[in-house]
Amino acid sequence: MKFNEIVQTFGDRAWFDFEMVHLISGEASACVHTELYRWRESGKLIELRRGLFALAEPWRHSLIDGACLAEALYPPSYLSGSWALRRYGLLPVDASADAESEGRAFDSVTARPAKTFKNTFGCYTYTTFPRDLLFGTRTELIGGKRVRMALLEKALLDYWFIEGGEWDKGRIENAGLSRGALDSERLEAFTVRAGRPRLARTTEAFLRAAL
Repeated sequence: MKFNEIVQTFGDRAWFDFEMVHLISGEASACVHTELYRWRESGKLIELRRGLFALAEPWRHSLIDGACLAEALYPPSYLSGSWALRRYGLLPVDASADAESEGRAFDSVTARPAKTFKNTFGCYTYTTFPRDLLFGTRTELIGGKRVRMALLEKALLDYWFIEGGEWDKGRIENAGLSRGALDSERLEAFTVRAGRPRLARTTEAFLRAAL
């Protein structure tokens, strides 16, 4: 298989995996592994994790936002927590981290065991959640790619769950949390659905705080 076939087939994708390449190549698995290894070593491919790749510049056709890779790295999962709160404006944004930065941090939740991946596009952290807390998501286009993330109010609950402990007014203010475009009624409804007393106390403290 020629590298220009990879570019033509996957140039518009944020990622692709070994099975995709194997399928279109028609070659033996060992040959595909060898070619992928050679292209990675020559700097034409970026290995995002074992068996998952992205085209390096200048071969890819568009900018890759690291958020587009989060669910593919460890499915099923969705972006939430600190990352989502920064995007929604409830936590300060690190202005030094651009779309393709190793310094970016992506926080996701999953029912699977906790995991962390680091690659060219950032650090991806996956926190294990009980299945009954895996709700309240939406899909957004980022860089032309579909990304699953928590709704604003659910991202806030997830953040409190991930960080743990009790949250009073002082801790809320020290974290830099603001209300942004938060829907108080939705937050309260999600808190009831979550059914966690600690989250209920935190929601009450957050809504009382003068933010």
